[in-house]
Amino acid sequence: MIKFRNLFLLVFSLLSLSAAAQLNFEFTEGKFLIKGKVVDLESRKPLAFANVIITNLRKGVTCDNEGNFSLYVYMKDTLKISYLGYLNKVIHVSDIDSSKYYTLEIPLYRDAIKIKEINIYPYNDLDAFKKAFVDAKEVNKVHIPGIAEPKYSNKPVAPKFSNPISFLYDKVKRRSSANPDFKP
Repeated sequence: MIKFRNLFLLVFSLLSLSAAAQLNFEFTEGKFLIKGKVVDLESRKPLAFANVIITNLRKGVTCDNEGNFSLYVYMKDTLKISYLGYLNKVIHVSDIDSSKYYTLEIPLYRDAIKIKEINIYPYNDLDAFKKAFVDAKEVNKVHIPGIAEPKYSNKPVAPKFSNPISFLYDKVKRRSSANPDFKP
């Protein structure tokens, strides 16, 4: 009885696998499957969630977290592989060696743009900042544009922005848990 049950389960699983293989709606005459991996050119590390697009159909797939993809293509299709921070790569399917249809490795080159260093000051230019810095004998006397000077007080002006955590801390910092009137 146990042998018959095991045989039945084996036959049932084989039939269900063959039925699943036949229900592939992507396959049509002339299409074939390619499988590959998108990697970094220098480190050979996989690029997770890279995009592989068939340009003439404007359809494609996203790689898994290991950089792997599988896609049904025609021989006339063109693939565009893209990943944020890397240069795009265009590959014609007809240029791919048929022995590499299931082991295709696509390296992408990192896109590096160097920009010159910039400094941001709360003044119109560097000279105005230097003058204000040299003229100020105390830190509180430096005038920062956007914050109004006090009219009737000698207290320095507090910035108009605040952190919500700092606001809550200011509200409860005088209270103590040893105080019986303490209410959180």
